[in-house]
Amino acid sequence: MTRGQHSAVSVAAAGGSANMDVLRVAFMSLLLAVSLVPLNAQGTSLSRIKDIARIVGLDDLELVGYGLVIGLGASGDRDLTMTQQTMANLLNQFQITVPPSEINGQNVAAVIVTARVKPFYHEGDRVDVQVLSIGDAASLVGGTLLMTPLLAPDGKVSALAQGSLTVGGFSIGADVPGGQQLSRNTPTSGRVPGGAALRSSDRRAWARDGVLTLSLRHPDFSTATRVASAINAVHPGVAGARDAATVDVRVPENSLEMGRVAVFVASIENARVQTDMQAKLLLNERTGTIVIGGDIYIHPAVVAHGNLTVSIKSRLSVSQPEPFSQGQTAAIEDVQIGVKQDDARVMMLPEVTTVQRLADTLTQMGGTPQDLISILQALHRLGALQVEIETM
Repeated sequence: MTRGQHSAVSVAAAGGSANMDVLRVAFMSLLLAVSLVPLNAQGTSLSRIKDIARIVGLDDLELVGYGLVIGLGASGDRDLTMTQQTMANLLNQFQITVPPSEINGQNVAAVIVTARVKPFYHEGDRVDVQVLSIGDAASLVGGTLLMTPLLAPDGKVSALAQGSLTVGGFSIGADVPGGQQLSRNTPTSGRVPGGAALRSSDRRAWARDGVLTLSLRHPDFSTATRVASAINAVHPGVAGARDAATVDVRVPENSLEMGRVAVFVASIENARVQTDMQAKLLLNERTGTIVIGGDIYIHPAVVAHGNLTVSIKSRLSVSQPEPFSQGQTAAIEDVQIGVKQDDARVMMLPEVTTVQRLADTLTQMGGTPQDLISILQALHRLGALQVEIETM
């Protein structure tokens, strides 16, 4: 790896101790994964424009609806407030009038149904739907979703969902005081693969006035400028960076006139760009996780690290008075305190400019990830570690 290569490292600890060999393996595995990314002539990683940016106006369409799941046996809603009224309204659509109070079955559950539709959809396309119980149903296993209208953000019905649920969990036992119950995953949510049929096509304008707008998923002025340059290398003079997150691309006249906008987009989205990112250090002291990304630079410094262990043991004993005395039996606490201090390990921290050298340096330091967190925080306060620190 060379200076400027972007990567991230992760160290996780279970309990108070950690094997530093695992730390080295984690670093080496990550470096191997990064080495599989395409490189340019300078040896730095490149990303496709389609992976780091999106075209404004081509967002996913979010749908939501309210419906019923039937055929649940005795695992449906116990509180029938919603299901009674909904079932009564449903039966009324079939010219069957039943008072809501007379609907007492527990084989029905009130659910919320959601779906996410990708751009360029057409009428009749089918998408998966997610079904989630909103009542007190114990399980949706074996249930069937009745026809449910799914609404778009504008309130219009955009799809109809119906079908048998697939639930990746189960619940067995008696859910009563004193009973035993075994559950795995979440039996109150499921999916209907291809369960929704779309009722309209995507007619959103995404190339307004012959201009495409690219939005970077991680805003950065350097990356935005490089994206514009990469596009101009394929189609000279058509792209320009507006800000850290926006790149405007003008569609050539010949592509517009010949209806070859899709071909033009395909030619630019596969162009590769060297992305940039701010150096950042993420720390989680609860789990002992360290994540470092960006250009790493550590000034030379001297680190002295040692451990101080304080152990306190408490034991209760009973003190009996002498026979025929006026004393009373009492409990006595015997407290033993021990202190153990390991010899401090002093080492010279060299100048670090790559993740590889940082991995080797942290491995030589030894200690647990919590120790490394303390060392990195101290180096940051000293000014030797030039990154932004964020706690998780």
